[in-house]
Amino acid sequence: MKRSQQKPESQNQWFVTEHKKYIRMLFLSFLVTFISLAIVGTQVFYPFHVFLGLSLYILSYIPLIYKMYVSKDQWSKLKAYRKTRKFFKREQKIIFALVLISFVVLVYFVLRPIGGDAFDNLNDNEIQQLVEDDLYKSVTAMDYLETTGAELIQSLQTEDEDINTTENIIQNFESFLSAIVFSESITDVHRHFNDIPYGLWDERVVSFSISYSLYVKKYELLHRVMTEVSGSEYKKKVLNQYIASYEKNNIYNEMVSRFYAPKTRLRISAGRLYLKLFNDITIHPSQNSYNLLLTKAEEGYDYLFKNFDETLLNSGEVLVDKTKSEMFEVWLPVQRGVANTMGHTIISTRGHNYLIGEELISEMKPSMLPGDFMLQRRNWHLSNVGIPGFWTHAALYTGTLEEMDMFFADEFPYDGYDQLSAYIEEKHPDVYKTLSIKDTDGNRYSVIEAIEPGVVLQSLEKSAHADFVAVLRPNLTKRDKMLALFKAFSHFGKPYDYNFDFDTQDSLVCSELVYDAYFEKLPEKNGIHIETTLVNGRKIVSPLDMAKKFQAESSSPDAEYEFVYFIVSDEDTKNARIADRDLFLESVDWNKFSFMQKG
Repeated sequence: MKRSQQKPESQNQWFVTEHKKYIRMLFLSFLVTFISLAIVGTQVFYPFHVFLGLSLYILSYIPLIYKMYVSKDQWSKLKAYRKTRKFFKREQKIIFALVLISFVVLVYFVLRPIGGDAFDNLNDNEIQQLVEDDLYKSVTAMDYLETTGAELIQSLQTEDEDINTTENIIQNFESFLSAIVFSESITDVHRHFNDIPYGLWDERVVSFSISYSLYVKKYELLHRVMTEVSGSEYKKKVLNQYIASYEKNNIYNEMVSRFYAPKTRLRISAGRLYLKLFNDITIHPSQNSYNLLLTKAEEGYDYLFKNFDETLLNSGEVLVDKTKSEMFEVWLPVQRGVANTMGHTIISTRGHNYLIGEELISEMKPSMLPGDFMLQRRNWHLSNVGIPGFWTHAALYTGTLEEMDMFFADEFPYDGYDQLSAYIEEKHPDVYKTLSIKDTDGNRYSVIEAIEPGVVLQSLEKSAHADFVAVLRPNLTKRDKMLALFKAFSHFGKPYDYNFDFDTQDSLVCSELVYDAYFEKLPEKNGIHIETTLVNGRKIVSPLDMAKKFQAESSSPDAEYEFVYFIVSDEDTKNARIADRDLFLESVDWNKFSFMQKG
């Protein structure tokens, strides 16, 4: 019996069998997709992670596509499939016409947006005045765009990849975004130039010129920025980090996507044609401003036209970046969940009761000064497995408000403030508010650190409640330490960095907070020089790296920080005790899987 003549029961059985096969293939596709996301997200095969991840991502579609291909003969014999195919073949002209009409309508509404009300309920005099006023504003907006764009491009031309460079790029990027927002506030009005009556023809043309010139200039500058960023993972990461003032991340990627959007190319090209056909207006009261906009529009279009080949060549990189970004966004919640689970998993009941208690912390406290930093370890935490070396956490000691006022008294007056607490109250009000109260145990806040929620303030009693604590002191002036604390306070409230990458500053890990606070920024402040290490393509400085630096410089007169205090614990006796500098030097080489360090 032919397959096309088989009974309904046989067809139903075939559907069930095929359904099971599709489910298996779908599961295989999801599995390969998950592996590709993990490779891109963790960068475990850096620098080949992108190639491997994207290759696997493409391959993840093959099982399902292959199954559909081998089943095509079976599907083609089904009545529903044959009817659908015959319908499309019979009505192909109508379908083509509908598609064409839909495309024309889409283009029409892209070029002539609806829904604007800028010119509604305005009389002719009011429309003339609005166009006149915005013509002057658009010249200011144009200058604002060009100035901030040039500053951003200049900052992107450096080959340095450090904290100061990151801050400079982000500062200039935010200024450029502000210029774009200002210019778009004008173009959003004048993109509805069609609503101006034809009796005010000159105003229609001027209104269009305002919108078009700013629109083209924006994308010209964006293309110049893209040219500087191309090929640099560091610059892309910096520009895509979370910007608090806009409450968004991936802003740069979004701008690039808009640049490559078909409607952007359509508007630029059609706008150029419109400008050529209808810019012969009579002498305008603000002819100089109008001519300036025409010149800028010409410059912007000519630049984009001449560099269209570069735009096409970079489209592959843009597509890869977009796919990689989307894959990472999907993977990051998984990575965050794994990190949180490991951080909360304690593999021994002893791990819930750290051995350094308040008595030893109280003995240590008088030895500490604002600006000291601590290295810490808590045994039996599963997360220790994923952290290099024995030391697993770093925190920065600030002291209480009163202690900081006393310690830094010689540095004031500073920046118009008589004492440090007044400066913090004005510049970092959230920090001041927290430092002014006590925690739930009645202790004053005196430590800033990055833990699972993010950058927080803690009491020394809570922060140092661990199994091992070492205190180190930077060999810097009080001014340098004060500025380091101010830098740390600027990060207060930022989230924890589950991507563990020092190239960005929108979120931080524990050692990154200390590293960033003490990063040198001349001529304002000196700092500590710790080389970053590359782990799966990410620049990091671990707590172990900080300890290793002390060990390497221990006999040098130029050591950048000195030993202050060390408390160790013993898993056999379940006791903690004060230890000396020599034992701390040994701790640098202790195995991270060793829990019984007897000294």
